[in-house]
Amino acid sequence: MLGTMPKWLWVSIPVLLATAGIAWLQLRRRPLSRHAMNVWFSMLLLGYVLTTASLGVFWVANQQLPAFDWHYLFGYATLLLLALHLGFNFHIVWHHLRRTRAASARSPDAALVAGRRPFIGALGLLGTAAASGLAFVLGLRHGRTELRFDATAGVAGGAAALTMVEDFHAFSSHSRAGVLRRAPSADLGDPPPAFKRYAGAPRVTLPPAAAAARVNGLQIAALGTVLWHTAGVSERRGGIALRTAPSAGALFATELYLVASAVDRLAAGLWHYDADANALENLRSGALEVGALGLRADDVPGDIPALVVATAVFARTAHKYRDRTYRYVLVDLGHALENLRVAAEQVGVRAELVARFDEARAAATLGVDQSQEGVLEVVLLRRQQAAPPAPAHRGSAAPAWHAAAAAAAGSAALSLTEAMHQASSLRAAVPKTGAPTTPATTPAPPPTRTHALPPPPAMRVDWLQVIAKRRSRRRFARRALSLEDLSFVLAQMQQPAGLLSSAVRIDVVTPAVHGLEPGAWRYDAAAHALRLRLQHGDGLRRRARAAALDQDVIGDAAAALVLSIDRATFAADASGPARGYRHALIEAGLVGERVYLAAGARGLAACAVGAFYDDEAAALVGIDPAHEWVIHFAALGVPA
Repeated sequence: MLGTMPKWLWVSIPVLLATAGIAWLQLRRRPLSRHAMNVWFSMLLLGYVLTTASLGVFWVANQQLPAFDWHYLFGYATLLLLALHLGFNFHIVWHHLRRTRAASARSPDAALVAGRRPFIGALGLLGTAAASGLAFVLGLRHGRTELRFDATAGVAGGAAALTMVEDFHAFSSHSRAGVLRRAPSADLGDPPPAFKRYAGAPRVTLPPAAAAARVNGLQIAALGTVLWHTAGVSERRGGIALRTAPSAGALFATELYLVASAVDRLAAGLWHYDADANALENLRSGALEVGALGLRADDVPGDIPALVVATAVFARTAHKYRDRTYRYVLVDLGHALENLRVAAEQVGVRAELVARFDEARAAATLGVDQSQEGVLEVVLLRRQQAAPPAPAHRGSAAPAWHAAAAAAAGSAALSLTEAMHQASSLRAAVPKTGAPTTPATTPAPPPTRTHALPPPPAMRVDWLQVIAKRRSRRRFARRALSLEDLSFVLAQMQQPAGLLSSAVRIDVVTPAVHGLEPGAWRYDAAAHALRLRLQHGDGLRRRARAAALDQDVIGDAAAALVLSIDRATFAADASGPARGYRHALIEAGLVGERVYLAAGARGLAACAVGAFYDDEAAALVGIDPAHEWVIHFAALGVPA
């Protein structure tokens, strides 16, 4: 029973016990004096502050969180002031604890305190009323400022889908004024388990990734290497299982399912990857038709020995990041899929991302509820000798695929995440209604100074080792980044370009890069050059830190890579603007993970950042939000 008690009740136990003790003394007509109440509640406050500070220091030490961010600074200052207060008044506390209640009653202060009690009580009542009134006003705002979508309103395709994307993106954007304009989202309760398991399902333990590092072909050892490097546990620290791919808040919403048809030493069927145990759990035996996974047979070659279905357990991210959840799970998935693509290449397999599939059919086959766990991507695993296909987003329109129809009548209003996932999902052979009205194409920037980058240095890299050792690094040395290092990272970010979307743009903020003045530069991949967009001068670090929610990791880095998406490009996606938005965010994750891998290959430090003030981030790199949206930050520098 104790283990099922809610956390708020555990935290409240000391206060409840103190309140019960005061009530008991009051019933026995032995009430505590104001002096005694002050002493005991000061000590209770000290206990809470010490516990809060200890937990904060613990998580800073174990997760490499920024030790001197604003909320930590206020906490440390509170602890310091309380310690000083206790030090100055310790003799009062000590004497109170030693003397009896009778002696306390005879003290010269007793009469004075008794005379002031009516006045003090009136002040207390007034303060309580004011606090309650403020809480009531805030409570009235709670829920009224949220954006919600009616499941039965219209069709998710065409112009309606683009409007929906614009509404969602605006509502999930951060700004300083937004803190006052909107109340917090509803409390979503405790997060779900970090790992999903199927109790009683037959299991196959995969070989250790290190032992399978150079297996060639699609065998179970090669699959184990690919899956572990995609989402496996690479380190356990402070009670958290850190993975090979980064995730916002170390929450890891991504789940992987494997459909095997011709894998050596693995029975055909549907399997779930248990990342915690590095094992496969069998959910269904026997070969599966591609149609059961929402794929058209004409779109899938006949020689596919296996494929991976990637989902996201929304609540893992939503309980912390609320309205921004769908952004984060898509970018997180992109990070993981880039690891999958690179790892597969290292073991002689080519991973191909599928642009169009029917999520509802795939979810039914997997047995998942899409309101809780959305199917986000399908990856084909092919032998490397097969001819590579053209990038999916460059193909012609797809007449057999259309936006998903609205939910059945009587459905409740959808949460932001559920609504966006439904809008970006596809169905086969549904009549298409309404063409999207795409935003104007991003105007060409005025002629600016161009800085040609040196050719990226040629390197032989053990990418599996780089993935295995990848960590987010938040501490940077006060040294400038070399132009050769920046050239290598930027070149890697565009190799290969546009697997799902060509909407991603790369800007570089350069407070400390040799040979570059402090400013914001747009990367031109075709020319492998930087084009100056804004000159910032000496205040660049301060402005970059401020735009990234005052996070030191961006302000201390030698360079910050800022990813944005071109609105006209993703809105023109052949599968509709909502699907184009999903593709663009996954693509941003793919590009962002290459920052980690390139940094690891060069011995640099990198850290992805998904939280920023959207309007200030756009101003930092000189883009117009009417044409482009900032999606992602990545800090880059020399490790401390």
